[in-house]
Amino acid sequence: MSANRVVRLSAVLCLALLVTLPSSLSAQPKRDSRDTWQQPDRVIDDLNLSPGQRVADIGCGGGYFVFRMAKAVAAEGKVYGTEISEKALKSVKDRVERDKLTQIEPVLSGPTDTKLPDACLDAALICNVLHHVPKDQRAALVKDIARSLKPGASLSIVDWRVDAKIDHDKDRRIPRDEFLQLAKDAGLTLDAEFHYLVHQVFLRLRKSS
Repeated sequence: MSANRVVRLSAVLCLALLVTLPSSLSAQPKRDSRDTWQQPDRVIDDLNLSPGQRVADIGCGGGYFVFRMAKAVAAEGKVYGTEISEKALKSVKDRVERDKLTQIEPVLSGPTDTKLPDACLDAALICNVLHHVPKDQRAALVKDIARSLKPGASLSIVDWRVDAKIDHDKDRRIPRDEFLQLAKDAGLTLDAEFHYLVHQVFLRLRKSS
């Protein structure tokens, strides 16, 4: 094969690669826009989860945090995903069955009743849920979550800051002090507070040992 022919073939191959590269890139899964401000991996790190733990995502929706929590506790752990919406919970169930994620247990809950056993959890997360709960029901829900915590276990509350610079749920936002009062009334104390979420309060609370 002549040198000129080799050069021509190389040029054709390079051109073909340039033509096909954009389509292969576009086939990659797009980053969830929520990830940018929610920083889910960092939140999971600050829940201090370990393989083998039993944990819960309260009001899990379609499972945004459930599947990340399942990875953190590994196959030997347990993740309860509680949700009052049957439609949202079905999407979690479908993925659990499809991917054979046996450590995840979807739970259809009530407005103030998680349906979880007493003292079964090492940690719980409730993210962007409490502001949707009627004010006269919030204390009952937090107390029910506390009931399901083991002694020394944690509940992390992530919810909109009152001064968040977004239009979402402006009329429902809960002051930080109210979260702390709800926790105190449920027998929980502040263990840590994180300030890196641009729109949200992030409080990690702990049940006494």
